[in-house]
Amino acid sequence: MSENKNEYLTTGEFAKICGIPKHILFHYDQIKLFQPEITKENGYRYYSFRQFDTFSIISALKRLGMPLKEIKKYMDERNPEKLINLLEQKSSEVTQEIVKLKKTKSEIDSLKDLTVNALSVKYNIIEPVYHKSMKALCSTFMDNGSDNSYSNFLTELIAFRNSSNASMIDFLGASLTIDNILEKRFDSFSYLYTKTNNSSKKNNTLVRKEGWYLQVYYKGSYRNISEMYTKIIQYAKEHQIKLGKNAYEEYLIFEIGTKNREDYVTLILVEIESEPQKH
Repeated sequence: MSENKNEYLTTGEFAKICGIPKHILFHYDQIKLFQPEITKENGYRYYSFRQFDTFSIISALKRLGMPLKEIKKYMDERNPEKLINLLEQKSSEVTQEIVKLKKTKSEIDSLKDLTVNALSVKYNIIEPVYHKSMKALCSTFMDNGSDNSYSNFLTELIAFRNSSNASMIDFLGASLTIDNILEKRFDSFSYLYTKTNNSSKKNNTLVRKEGWYLQVYYKGSYRNISEMYTKIIQYAKEHQIKLGKNAYEEYLIFEIGTKNREDYVTLILVEIESEPQKH
């Protein structure tokens, strides 16, 4: 050891100025990533103040997400060219992470807005409403008339989310025909659709046409949604409204938002042929 003992620090002292537990220095020493400047015969380790800069480099690389093995390789071979290559690589990784975070934030904000809106509307009131057209990514055609079970629906839903890169918190809707509603085939969906920003050429484009719809914010379990469709059909008859070809369900509050299925909120839109007459 140098005659100037004040130049050296024990493991505990060096760990303290680095703001880390001692065992990290022991581990770095063991894998030969960062070793003490002096190791005495009795096993005592001593670090110099000069080593703080080297440790700071390791800490900075670790914050960039580099595994210790890669950090050791870089530290052993480092030069300005390798630094430039490393920084370019990490810059690209950070850019990709920013894109992911922006997407996640957009999903979070959309779900929040959807939920806030669903809590502010009047439930189970049928009324004619004019809607602009809506474009969305849609699944493959589902209503093949053979299997309308929930397990088949779930299989289709999982496949659709995978193909469209839609997550559990992305907006989800479904379309079904008026004919199926009249035949009480409420699980015979034509398509699933989502407004996610992750577009894909493999997905078809669904356009919900502009026009008049019978609208209701249905609050309740999906198992009882047939009762609401019965009321919509009755409303159309009483008001002499001719129904169109399709209906749409958009799920505003669902499993992620409540454990009580009676608190689910589903926006139901049923196409009508023309502007309803005022009574």
